[in-house]
Amino acid sequence: MQNERLLQDIGLNAYEAAAYLSLLKLGVSEASAIYRDSEVPYGKIYSVLESLVGKGFVEVQVSRPKKFRAVDPELSLDTIFERRKTEVEREIAVLKGSIEEAKQALAVIPIQKRKNEIFWTTAITESEIKKFAVSIYGEVKKSIYILPPVFGIPIVFYLLPEITKAIDRGVRIRLMVSPRFRALTSMLSNQEGETPEKLKKGLDIRLVQNFNSCFGIVDDSVVILFQPHPADRDRVLSVVKIRDTGLAKNLKEEFELLWNTGEKLDLHEELEKQTINEKKT
Repeated sequence: MQNERLLQDIGLNAYEAAAYLSLLKLGVSEASAIYRDSEVPYGKIYSVLESLVGKGFVEVQVSRPKKFRAVDPELSLDTIFERRKTEVEREIAVLKGSIEEAKQALAVIPIQKRKNEIFWTTAITESEIKKFAVSIYGEVKKSIYILPPVFGIPIVFYLLPEITKAIDRGVRIRLMVSPRFRALTSMLSNQEGETPEKLKKGLDIRLVQNFNSCFGIVDDSVVILFQPHPADRDRVLSVVKIRDTGLAKNLKEEFELLWNTGEKLDLHEELEKQTINEKKT
């Protein structure tokens, strides 16, 4: 029964799996012997065997009566894998084309905006906050100005693929952080491939000593508010995303004031220092 389930999992039906297993056991056989051993109904045995031939599991000798032989599982299973792989790749290609077509069609739908339109959403659980963050970097078109909480360091690494994609699109990212974020550079120095170079090029970072709130402004129209846990400042309670152009404008002015007082952090220089220190140790 277990072997039959395994074969069904890869695409054979119950009758095909039973007939193939019988042929593996019996060796070269006629249909009458196979149906008796496999308990496939006699009226279906020939169509089942023909289907197995088409799928590459069985070979047939065109004699009177016909005789059948099971193809070695090593070969037959590899064959079905390659066939299914090709089918899936074809389906993915078709799906990708349909998605790109849908993107182009939906992008031109005119959006009726009300004056001073405000819309907000909230994320509370860790998984919701991660989805929030991914959507923000996936949707941004021009700029992200962000003053994140210290407890946001771990999520930076979760977001690196999205951050580098945004940089590739030409998004301007200003990151204003506390000195505790210097620990970030040691973690970034361990990144492989083009990621460190893209971050050096695309991130503008400044250090500020004190700030009372943590927030972000996306494309001058969306505000991100981080709510720390009242009992533990190193934990986030929730993240709120607010679409409010007026609020975004006001917070951007506050951001600029803090930004102008901050100490510029040269990520390229910091990563070079980190590399040198690692070589010394």
